[in-house]
Amino acid sequence: MASVAKKPPKAVTAQWDETMEWWASHDIGCLTGTDVEEDPEGCTIRIQNFVDDVRKIRTAMNTDPAAPKGFYTEAYVIIDRLETYAATPAGEDDTAGWLAARPLIWMEGHDLGEWIAEHPLQ
Repeated sequence: MASVAKKPPKAVTAQWDETMEWWASHDIGCLTGTDVEEDPEGCTIRIQNFVDDVRKIRTAMNTDPAAPKGFYTEAYVIIDRLETYAATPAGEDDTAGWLAARPLIWMEGHDLGEWIAEHPLQ
């Protein structure tokens, strides 16, 4: 049986850019706070999806073969703060809790994007 060559992983910067392009072409209004009142339950789900996307970026950082030891330390601090804010709601159905945490989650996501842009590894 012939082995199938694995595709090299995408650079963290490329993954982040793709994620942000997706959010920009979809419903980012909820995350930025412009469309929250129109659909609070839907907004809660989108906030949770954004947090999941940031977690995928952390996973990409953890497995980045090009990163020297300690390279992503500052980014991890930002993600940890985002995770702290994401942990404040009392579960997935706590719409009010997620909406209260939304600006802080978005702020940390923005800070992470700036960090990634300022520290391109590939």
